[in-house]
Amino acid sequence: MVLNVGHGNCSFIHDGSTSVVVDVPNALPLLGAMASSDADVIEHLILSHADNDHIKGAAALMAHSEVVVKSLWVNPDSTKLSDAFLDLLTVAADRQSRGLLNVRTNLNVGADGLLDIRRIGVRILHPGIVWAGIGPTGKDHPSGPISSNGMSAVVRIELDGQPAVLLPGDLDSKGFSEMRKAQVDMKAPVLVFPHHGGRSGAPDNRAFAADLATAVKPRLVIFSHGRTHFMNPRKEIIDGIRDALGSDVQIACTQISRACHEKELPLISAQGDLLSGQTACAGSVRVTRTDDGILWEPHASRHAQTIDVLESPLCRSHLRGGLSADSTVVSQSRRSADD
Repeated sequence: MVLNVGHGNCSFIHDGSTSVVVDVPNALPLLGAMASSDADVIEHLILSHADNDHIKGAAALMAHSEVVVKSLWVNPDSTKLSDAFLDLLTVAADRQSRGLLNVRTNLNVGADGLLDIRRIGVRILHPGIVWAGIGPTGKDHPSGPISSNGMSAVVRIELDGQPAVLLPGDLDSKGFSEMRKAQVDMKAPVLVFPHHGGRSGAPDNRAFAADLATAVKPRLVIFSHGRTHFMNPRKEIIDGIRDALGSDVQIACTQISRACHEKELPLISAQGDLLSGQTACAGSVRVTRTDDGILWEPHASRHAQTIDVLESPLCRSHLRGGLSADSTVVSQSRRSADD
């Protein structure tokens, strides 16, 4: 499940009572999702990089009395001086010393196979060994500048061996170029777009979005962002996705972007999660592995209840009639594992 956490990223993947969590800016929506799924064990807490909108709730989650976090995966980053990152490392060190947590600081392609649990496969597609060894750099490094976003771990979730969701964190254009140079297979039916649909670091954001969409070939693109932060997703990002995939892709935001609707109105919410209120668009998105393949909800028709009353929904730009209610068939039947 890609959770509606406002501006940030959090994905909760569970098989029965056992789960994997990727990023946690705010623990409350995650705790709600875990309670409703009867999941109280997190085998792996994976933090893609050290930005607050990906890690700020991690320390509280690890210290929560009703949740067991068995292992933490995080990469070193000496450029991050935030209180949240230092608190996270302090809590992690304390719990490791008391035998309550295993801390791993090697979140890179070398971790492949170490993160799988039951029917959930977790593939680390980036950073590679060289970049992981170097870490974020300045412009004077022989490898050139590598930002924290460029080092963001790219995680692909597989359900019963089938690619399901690509979680690129805040991957930037240089990190994406490094993945393409290494000929990484990034394909997945669901893409949570990097950096919440903001600037990619590329000279041409539209071309970056088109190239990423072409590499991943998603049927659903999710923008996880908060209505009160920035103006994401950027229009040129949406245009790039449409350039690559046309009307064959569904686009959904967790919350209503101010770029789509400036005014505050009593809008119909597609999904009633903790942060919905009048701000949710698709809300939290549940991805399911069924006999029919990888499917998701909310269904396009349910999502359209919100989109239909927006002033200028970007997800329908360049589409003459918008996505039809039947453009995506979603079912919860025959569920075997959830993201």
